[in-house]
Amino acid sequence: MLTLFLNKNFKIITFLLILVIIFYRSPHILLNGRFIAEEGSHWFRNSYLFGPFAGLTQINWASSYFNLWANVSSVFATFVPLEFSPIVMVYFALIVKLYLFLFIIFAQSNFIKSNIDRLFLSLIVLLSPPMIAEVWLNTLVSQVYFTIICVFILFQKNTINSIFNKISPFILLISGLSSLLPCLLTPFFLFNLVKEKNKFNFYNFFTILGCSFFQSFIFLYSYLQNLANTANVPQSERFIISLEKFFNYIYNVPVKSLFGRDLTQYIYYNLFENLNILLIIIIFILLFISILFFTIKYFKNDKIFLILLILFIINTVLALFGSKVEQVQGRFALLPGVLFLLSIYRLFQISNKGIKYLCIILITSSLVIGSYEFKKNNKYPQLLMCLACPDWKEEVSKWKKDNTYELKIWDYPRKTMSLYGESWSFKGGRPLTIF
Repeated sequence: MLTLFLNKNFKIITFLLILVIIFYRSPHILLNGRFIAEEGSHWFRNSYLFGPFAGLTQINWASSYFNLWANVSSVFATFVPLEFSPIVMVYFALIVKLYLFLFIIFAQSNFIKSNIDRLFLSLIVLLSPPMIAEVWLNTLVSQVYFTIICVFILFQKNTINSIFNKISPFILLISGLSSLLPCLLTPFFLFNLVKEKNKFNFYNFFTILGCSFFQSFIFLYSYLQNLANTANVPQSERFIISLEKFFNYIYNVPVKSLFGRDLTQYIYYNLFENLNILLIIIIFILLFISILFFTIKYFKNDKIFLILLILFIINTVLALFGSKVEQVQGRFALLPGVLFLLSIYRLFQISNKGIKYLCIILITSSLVIGSYEFKKNNKYPQLLMCLACPDWKEEVSKWKKDNTYELKIWDYPRKTMSLYGESWSFKGGRPLTIF
């Protein structure tokens, strides 16, 4: 009787379980809200001081792309009393995550076929080590979660009257106008259209194509006008390729995605610390090429695996070039890390015997270690929990008495937000004024 009930209500139970896990990780943030770094000091500040139009059209030229979701979130946050503005920002970030889980659990997909798939894929994008504290409930990082949704939309079935099929073009529109990352999927949506010509694939392709043209225009305009170099992040800190950066990538993406921070560092400091970095990189490259050759040879006919693998490689290159200084971590490691795990899970779906068992062991290892690091046992627990955090209502009270007061925001005590003055929060952030 219980088994029948669980099978019948598996999707609803899974979604409710995810809600409980989300609340468990950050009850304080969900109940009180918070501004984290540029969420408050740039996006909300500009919307608050200069009004909705400026807020909706602002661009951080240091990144050189348009972020619609951050803009809309910050504008809506100005429509409520200042004491409640951080809660609005948090729930805009939460909406994106919840839609991702709803899609995985309830949508029809060529990738997600069974309840086991729904459970494991939901847990990968919730618990796995790439989902670090830095990217949690942050509207600026919602672009990465939008991109993951777009990846799943790639494999969506064309089911008549499905609410997810009707919504997908709008999700692609918001995603493509919030980041360059979803725009990288344009050729794959073209492939879907060429393979199967229907309205669903037609709307999806031309939606993401239009976003790609728009974001490309913003990107090219930024660099032709040298706007990126006038922003607060010098471009000399980006586009650096070095042995140290590649080693950092190996640690943060493939290795830490499977074995987490603590276990990886324990193994390194006890077994590999005395090895030369170049030797470690060479060993990793040879191992990766060998595995890549084997998987392509035996699974080259599986289109889903090949697409996930290609996307992993593309986002690896993007992370190596686009991340700051010598580090490939945080949000830069998130997408390649998730794609890496999704590729392994796809191998579990399509392989037999030994490889199948190995893949599920690796995925299970990732989820167990990710669960351990999910809340307290991570490098930055202060980004999840209120550890001597500023009381926002007290901060607002101080600001109302003195409008030159800089309000404390997360991650404290390094970050503050000024709601005083006539200039933009940093040199590179201003409304979209191209002509």
